[in-house]
Amino acid sequence: PGSSKLKKLLTASMGSRSLPRMRSLLPWRPWPRLPHRRFQSVSLVGLGVLGTFLAPRAFLWAPSALSPTMGCARSRVAQASMRWVPWTDNSCVRAHATGVLARESQAPTVDEVSVQSRLQSLFQEALDALLPDEKVAPQVVVADPRFGDYQCNNAMSVFKMQKRDAEGPPRWKSPRDIGEAIKNALPAESSHIFEEVSVAGPGFITVKLRKDWIASELRRGYQDGFRFKARQQQRIVIDYSSPNIAKEMHVGHLRSTILGDTIANLLTKLGHDVLRLNHVGDWGTQFGMLLEYMRRQEGLEGDSFAIRDLQVFYRSAKEAFDKDADFKLAAQANVVALQSGEPWARDAWQRICEASRSEFEVIYNRLSIEGLEERGESFYNDMLPAVLEELSEKGVIQEDAGAKCVFTGVSKAPLIVQKADGGYGYDSTDCAAVLHRLKEERADRVIYVIDNGQETHMRMVFEVAERVGWLQGKRLDFMGFGLVQGEDGKKFKTRSGDVVRLRDLLDEAATRAEAELKRRAGDGDSGDDNVGSSSTASAEQLAKRRANAERIGIAAVKYFDLRQNRGSDYRFSYDAMLDPKGNTAVYILYAYARLSGILRKTGASVEDLDLASLQLEEPSERQLALRMIRLPEVLAQVEEDLLPSKLIDYVYGLAGDFTAFYTACPVLGAENEASRVTLCEAARRTLKECFSILGITPLERL
Repeated sequence: PGSSKLKKLLTASMGSRSLPRMRSLLPWRPWPRLPHRRFQSVSLVGLGVLGTFLAPRAFLWAPSALSPTMGCARSRVAQASMRWVPWTDNSCVRAHATGVLARESQAPTVDEVSVQSRLQSLFQEALDALLPDEKVAPQVVVADPRFGDYQCNNAMSVFKMQKRDAEGPPRWKSPRDIGEAIKNALPAESSHIFEEVSVAGPGFITVKLRKDWIASELRRGYQDGFRFKARQQQRIVIDYSSPNIAKEMHVGHLRSTILGDTIANLLTKLGHDVLRLNHVGDWGTQFGMLLEYMRRQEGLEGDSFAIRDLQVFYRSAKEAFDKDADFKLAAQANVVALQSGEPWARDAWQRICEASRSEFEVIYNRLSIEGLEERGESFYNDMLPAVLEELSEKGVIQEDAGAKCVFTGVSKAPLIVQKADGGYGYDSTDCAAVLHRLKEERADRVIYVIDNGQETHMRMVFEVAERVGWLQGKRLDFMGFGLVQGEDGKKFKTRSGDVVRLRDLLDEAATRAEAELKRRAGDGDSGDDNVGSSSTASAEQLAKRRANAERIGIAAVKYFDLRQNRGSDYRFSYDAMLDPKGNTAVYILYAYARLSGILRKTGASVEDLDLASLQLEEPSERQLALRMIRLPEVLAQVEEDLLPSKLIDYVYGLAGDFTAFYTACPVLGAENEASRVTLCEAARRTLKECFSILGITPLERL
């Protein structure tokens, strides 16, 4: 009980994404350094008991300078201002936690703030009035901006339905007549929202929204901090990144890590309870090979290993395994020793895992990946016999050449849940993982962010889960993605033919970004953050430029990847991703910096802005505001189809609308400066919300 309450309190105060990093904040360690992440729950229980015991005289170390919306913020808890609060005076912490929870529960749902959803409700009323005996769902989509804002496309389908079901003379002679009828059946309240409703062609109903209604919706969103939640909050597990222990992360891990983290951020923003899992490859035959080679080379000595050395050892071990029969037998014996828990094997394996985790953490820090909990293949090892037994009891197992298999309708090849020699492979591990996530984690939805090459395998696992009754109305999603190719359309490799290390890829992006900043400084074109040329810049200015270059480089890599259709392969290009023009992170970051500069130049604070002053007089003002209030429907769509490229399209459109507005409408010194500054601040906040989902850290000056 103490653990549960403490977890809720800390989650409310710090944000659920930061909870796994709680250990780094505590001045003592109330648990031993356990060998596996599966013991984190034990740690929480221990901390809960300890807190209960020390409650009368203990102190709680709690964030004192966190914003009310810190729960979805990307900044690390370790960087937050902290203060000691006496436990006897913890009402402030409880009040903060209660306030956060209350605000989350009071946040409107996406349906309540989505323009598209609200228009669907209006057209649903009209369709119900015309066709009370039919169930016709409204088809409302964004319209061609030349003709209107939204469009209802039901007329043609209703006309076909009428022809199919008619027993007497038709009620309407054409789809256009149906369009007119739907228009006339719209409820009276629609007049407060629609400036114009027209019917064109074969019954397409196009609506144009009132400017004052758009402005009022933008004011409401601004006041709410652009917070909204999904219609129904769920427990969602998302499996992404998944590098292999004893190997460096390479370009092949880029997409899973970035795509998965973006979807996890989005789901968190929408109020879901999200568990981010890193299914690392930390078990199996490869470790038997590695241990045997290192033992023969006396490489098991010492307290730690370097990841580069491990990679070299692994290549040599694989070569020996394929050529030397004695080595192969010894490696297989090592696997048995590891699985049975022999001290020397477990100790060496744990040190190898720790070396790999340290390397992974460097990459994750640079990519701002937080809250990703490691649960490798080894986590499920003890569960495999029970899973096999359950599959046998459900009657889905067949023996084939001594192996226990499950045949599915997905592929002629079966899932091998137990090998002929009695061992287990990743087929059985993946079955155990899906069972654990559905039953033990009580997930309503599980999302696997894995490359397209694994789709057949995962579909087989999904079918098994459904056949044996594990799903029970819950949802399994395969979020597949294509490969990252070189500019020539071939496999992305170094000049020597090796796979590109992810660390090197990020270094190169940052280096090129710094070169561009240096060039702009030399041209006297670095905006508010002009640090001068390298010959005149101070050490502090050069360090700041390097830090900015790191942010820009990382943002460019992320944005370029997320921009692609995730189901397709794409060609990686540093020049294309760092282009300051077009649909790139650099262009968006410059737009954000310009927006930040507008308020800064007025000398006013955000609190000084008067929302009542917001008026949309010019077409570019209206278009910018309309784009902003469409954010909820875009996020709802991405939540459903798991295509982050749609959010990128929205961000690019928002930056383009701002650029068009800024070109057409003077802001500073204009007669309606207050209104336009407020509009710019709303655009900045909207962009910042999108950046937080994309995992991009913007720059206030650039």
